[in-house]
Amino acid sequence: MERSLDRTGRRQRGLLTTPQLLRAGWSNDAIGHAVEAGDLFVVRRRVFRVAGAPFDRETALLAAVLGAESGALLGELSTAELFGFQSFPQPSGIHLLTTGTPPRMPGVVGHHTISLPNYDRTHIRSIPTITAERAFIDLCGKVDLATLGESGDDLFRRNIMRLPRLVKSFELIPQSGRRYRRPMYDFFEERVKGYDAGGSKRELDVMKIIRGGGPELVLPRQQYRVRVEGHTYYCDYAWPDTLNALEWEGWEHHGKLRSDFHRGKDRTRRLQRVGWTIWPVTSTTSPNEILAIAVTASLQKLAA
Repeated sequence: MERSLDRTGRRQRGLLTTPQLLRAGWSNDAIGHAVEAGDLFVVRRRVFRVAGAPFDRETALLAAVLGAESGALLGELSTAELFGFQSFPQPSGIHLLTTGTPPRMPGVVGHHTISLPNYDRTHIRSIPTITAERAFIDLCGKVDLATLGESGDDLFRRNIMRLPRLVKSFELIPQSGRRYRRPMYDFFEERVKGYDAGGSKRELDVMKIIRGGGPELVLPRQQYRVRVEGHTYYCDYAWPDTLNALEWEGWEHHGKLRSDFHRGKDRTRRLQRVGWTIWPVTSTTSPNEILAIAVTASLQKLAA
């Protein structure tokens, strides 16, 4: 085999792709003859294993990445498997993540993301993958908060994940994407001194207004977790004793994607069906109106 292909094969755990073979001067007929002769073995469409090269789990993961045509990386539960995350579910297939069209391949679960900066990309034993930090953030809703904390601390102890990188990776995620990663706020609040658990400066202003209303007001709990009808939601400001929640609705966070808009309405309906009163506030809501909501929730608790 040509020296350049030999180097590529060694770097890729004995795997070669059709484009790589064609660039090296092979023809499609030559590739077919090599397969018939047993010099190459088909692993996936357009991905071959060189005869004599071992085939193990990590080779299968790399073959899936090489077979994807959308610039995909290993992601989510498969990245967790690669890094040895503790107490996370085992993947039922090979999970790939891309900013393009999710790959459709046998045994592969494709995921799409709107943001995958270079900071969240890496290689582990020649396998292109997202970082452990990005995988931990993407998977934070797959386990309960106690398990999330124990797993994260274990990853820190083993130097697989670093807290400063985890914080930076989270901050690089667009605000619209953070609503689905709310467990990270609790995780950071316990481990990063002074971490802003409110999510944005404007949301912190809301809490400041409520605190300024006087000692008779009951302070809400920020990013309160509610499980309803098989779904987990996080209320921006919640009075769980009276089932009142104040929700900050910023256009820059929730108004750009139609899918986010409809999911938000589904969320509101589910919460209301189990008795929650949802109070939406925006950038034009006056401090007096915010205080009136806090008074209503507080008085209901006092009356109870």
